[in-house]
Amino acid sequence: MNIYLDIDGVLLANESNAAEGADALIQRALEVCPDSVYWLTTHDWRGEDTVHEVLDPVLLPDTIKLLDKIKHTAWDDIKTDGIDFTKKFLWLDDDLWPEELAILEDNDAKDNMILIDLNKDPQQLLKVSELL
Repeated sequence: MNIYLDIDGVLLANESNAAEGADALIQRALEVCPDSVYWLTTHDWRGEDTVHEVLDPVLLPDTIKLLDKIKHTAWDDIKTDGIDFTKKFLWLDDDLWPEELAILEDNDAKDNMILIDLNKDPQQLLKVSELL
């Protein structure tokens, strides 16, 4: 299974704090799917690679060591361009554009997207980690 991770609003609760459970989620995802965890974030988009810049200050040292194991995706204007719909996947993001929703529906994959809302449930990442 492929796991696609966003950063802002998912792994980061805000610009200076990791979301509760961010370390646990990264560690668990790489434990369960060591070769198929991917970035699907503007911090790793069109050659941009600011993953360490934004995550290193807020994650545990053991988690920081794991970040390079997460693979890059290639996508253009919408994130669903970076998803491999031929494989089972989970996508964690805090925002879903109408065009992305339509593509998920066209691929019968709407249930593969987990919409993260840390304001509503600050422990949502811990719960997702337990499901992996």
